[in-house]
Amino acid sequence: MNIQLSNINDFITRQLGALSHLLYPDICIACNERLITVENAFCFECYTSLPFAHQINDSENDFLKHFEGKAKLVHGAALLNFIKTGAIQDIIKKLKYHDRPQYGVILGEIFAKSMSAGNKFGEIDVVVPVPLHPKKEMKRGYNQSYMFAKGIGNILECDVSCDNLIRVKNTQTQTKLDNVSRMKNVKNAFVVSNPDIFIGKHVLVVDDVLTTGSTLLACYFALQDIEGISISFATIATGDLM
Repeated sequence: MNIQLSNINDFITRQLGALSHLLYPDICIACNERLITVENAFCFECYTSLPFAHQINDSENDFLKHFEGKAKLVHGAALLNFIKTGAIQDIIKKLKYHDRPQYGVILGEIFAKSMSAGNKFGEIDVVVPVPLHPKKEMKRGYNQSYMFAKGIGNILECDVSCDNLIRVKNTQTQTKLDNVSRMKNVKNAFVVSNPDIFIGKHVLVVDDVLTTGSTLLACYFALQDIEGISISFATIATGDLM
C-alpha cells in the first residue's frame, strides 16, 4: 500500500511539474527568453557568449598569480570575467540584491563541472563560503556565496560548511574602498569556531567577485594555522584585479 501511494505521489509530482513548465516556462537568466532545455539555465546563445575566465585549465592563471607571495594555495580560479554593464553584472546584482539565490546555485554547478574536467583542484573535502555578518545575512535573507558553494557541493558531492568560519566583524561594504582600506576593513573579521573540523582537509573558500582579494585573504589568515589544512579559492567572477 505504501509503495502504491509513493508511486501515485511521484506520478502527481511529475504531472504538476510538467504543467508548471507549460504555464511558467523556464527562462534564460541572462536574456529572459524561453529555454528549449534547462540544463544550464541559459539559452544556447547566452551560454556560448558568457565571458568564461578559462583559469581552471590554463597555465596563465591571473587569479592564482594575484595571490602569489600572499597565500599558499593549492589552486584558485574564477568562473567568469566580470564585465560592467554586461549580463554578468546584471546576474550578480540580481543574485545579491534582488532575491535570486538560485542563480548562485546554477553558477556553482557550472563551475564545479569545469573543475571536474580540469582536475586542477584535486580532491575537495569541504566548500566554505565567505560568511556574511549575521545582521547582513538576516537583512538579505541568504548568503550569495553560500548559494554558489551549495551548487559546487551538489556536483562534487562534498560537504558545504557554513557555520565554522564565522564573520565576527560587521564590516562596511568594500565596493568604494581602495586596496589598503579594504585590507583594514576585513582585518580580523573572521574566526574559526572549531578548527578540528578542518584538520587535514582540503578547503575550497568561495566568494562572489574577486577584486582585490582582501576578503579571501582575511579568510585564509583565519584558516592557515589549522593542522594539515590545504586551501583553494574560487569565485563566480573576477574583475580588474587591484
